[in-house]
Amino acid sequence: MIRRRRPGLGYAAVASIALAFFGTGCTPEPKGVLAVERLQDGGIRLLPADCPGYVTRDFSVVADTDDGELVGWSVHNDGWTGSVHDVRVFQDPPEGWRSTGDKLTALRKGVPYVANVNGSMGSRGLKGRVPFTVEDLEGLKSGEVLTWAGGDKNTKTGRDDFLHGDPARCKP
Repeated sequence: MIRRRRPGLGYAAVASIALAFFGTGCTPEPKGVLAVERLQDGGIRLLPADCPGYVTRDFSVVADTDDGELVGWSVHNDGWTGSVHDVRVFQDPPEGWRSTGDKLTALRKGVPYVANVNGSMGSRGLKGRVPFTVEDLEGLKSGEVLTWAGGDKNTKTGRDDFLHGDPARCKP
C-alpha cells in the first residue's frame, strides 16, 4: 500500500512556524509600561512608565462587550513629537493630540476593560496594556496603581515604584 501525503501540509507547517517566529518581531509583546490610576475625584488616569526617549503615540480603553462590538475611548498623538506623563480617561485630549474613539464614555461594574498605550523608542515599538474592572479600581488604596501582570491579569503596585521601577521593561 502506497501512502500519499496530502499536498500542502508541509508548506503550511513551515509557513505557520515562520509567521510565529517573524511575527513576534513585527508586533512586540506588551510590556509593563502602563498603569491605571484611580483619582480622588473618581476619574481615571493612564500613566506610561518613565522610559527615557519613549514617545507615546496613543492611549485607549476598550470594553470587552458580549455582543462583539468594539466600544472604546482613545486619544492619538498626531505629531510624534513628544510624550505626555499622563492622560485622564474620558477627558479632552492633551494639547496637540486628538480624540479618535468616543463610543465609551464611562465605566460600568461587571464589565472587563483593557487600557492600552502604543509608542516607540527610536524606531522600535513599545506597547503596554492593563486589563481591569471597576471593582479592581475600587480596590486600590491611596498611592496604588494597577499594572500588567501578564496575560489577562493585573496587579497592584505603588505609584512611585511603577514610575521609577524596572528599567528592563523599557527595552522594546
